[in-house]
Amino acid sequence: MADAGQIGIRHRLGTRTQPIINTAMIGAFARILESPPIDMLADAIREEIPVRQEENVAAAKEAYHSVQIIGNID
Repeated sequence: MADAGQIGIRHRLGTRTQPIINTAMIGAFARILESPPIDMLADAIREEIPVRQEENVAAAKEAYHSVQIIGNID
């Protein structure tokens, strides 16, 4: 579980009422799926996202590290 909306707001992605959550969600999914490694994901964000690259990387990393996995997915 990660609060992508709050992460987006903290990294100034979007607005307080409409935060942009895409890179936070990608970071959370990467953690849950255990792939790709966060450094590889950060490199991809820097290569593919044309604006606010470091803010997006920071959001992905924060979400990745804040995910709490409860139980197993079978």
